[in-house]
Amino acid sequence: MSLIKIPGLIDVHVHLREPGATLKEDFYTGSRAAIAGGFTFIIDMPNNPTPTITLERLEEKVELAKKAICDIGFHFGTNGKNIEEFEKVKNNPHVFGLKIYCNHTTGEMLIEDLELIEKVFAGWDSNKPILVHAEGEQLKTALMMAEKYNRVLHVCHISQKSEVELVREAKKNLQKVTAGVCPHHLYFIKDAVLKMKGYAMMKPPLGSQQDIDALWTGLNDGTIDIVETDHAPHTREEKESEKPPFGVPGLETALGLMYKAVYDGKIQEEDVIKFLYTNPKKIFNIPEQVDTYIELDPTVPYIVGENGYETKCGWSPFEGMELYGKVQKVFLRGKEIL
Repeated sequence: MSLIKIPGLIDVHVHLREPGATLKEDFYTGSRAAIAGGFTFIIDMPNNPTPTITLERLEEKVELAKKAICDIGFHFGTNGKNIEEFEKVKNNPHVFGLKIYCNHTTGEMLIEDLELIEKVFAGWDSNKPILVHAEGEQLKTALMMAEKYNRVLHVCHISQKSEVELVREAKKNLQKVTAGVCPHHLYFIKDAVLKMKGYAMMKPPLGSQQDIDALWTGLNDGTIDIVETDHAPHTREEKESEKPPFGVPGLETALGLMYKAVYDGKIQEEDVIKFLYTNPKKIFNIPEQVDTYIELDPTVPYIVGENGYETKCGWSPFEGMELYGKVQKVFLRGKEIL
């Protein structure tokens, strides 16, 4: 095995479920999953059962996250009625962006009302990005608001050809717009729901082969800037229930899926670091992690799940798939942690 060294990776979009849903994941198990996947810096989303929409809730999370074994940042949340909290947190070193949910997903933070969305864009006077879960018409609204208020906008987990086209067009006029894509949207078509049932239920939902092709094109032409896992674990029992919740784990498989994409000729090898480190670091102003790197051999195949999982939920939608580049060692500030 001939190991190479690459920077510790950055995932700007994870749900580690603490506080409020630690039967699925917590900061310790989620950070172990991150390290196993080569991520040394992750950013947690705010849509917990008690959402992170006040300074008090943020400070509670920061304290809970001290058990993590990798570095963790946070996105602040909004329900459209907590604008007065923005001034308290926008310069907080633990906060890397503001998340707006403009379409239905997990949690109670949905904002569909145009007037409330505009208040949020107007109120977030910061160079830190506004992140949006915005599909279809709501994406058009977010792009319009970003232009009107000159905000830094990151479009999370785009999944449809039409959304790729909207972002591509917006980037012609807006310098502050970026976009991310999740590995599951790059690899699974909507028919997977029939085969995998609840295990393939997620928001945004899976698309068609045409959508997948457009996403790969978007990665290659610069329309899509980063790969983000949207790591969203649920228990097997929940996923096999009559009403399975949305979301899949992804921290342990993203890197291997990107090296598989290299092997399959979908991207270049240098793109792996660009999508999983360089661009996320730049877009979200991630602080430098000195002497932090991972070691792996990107030419060696491995099977997902063959040695179990670090995530508490204990499964992956990619189980049984052959990927490349399993992480062998991780060093965080010079200390070997894997």
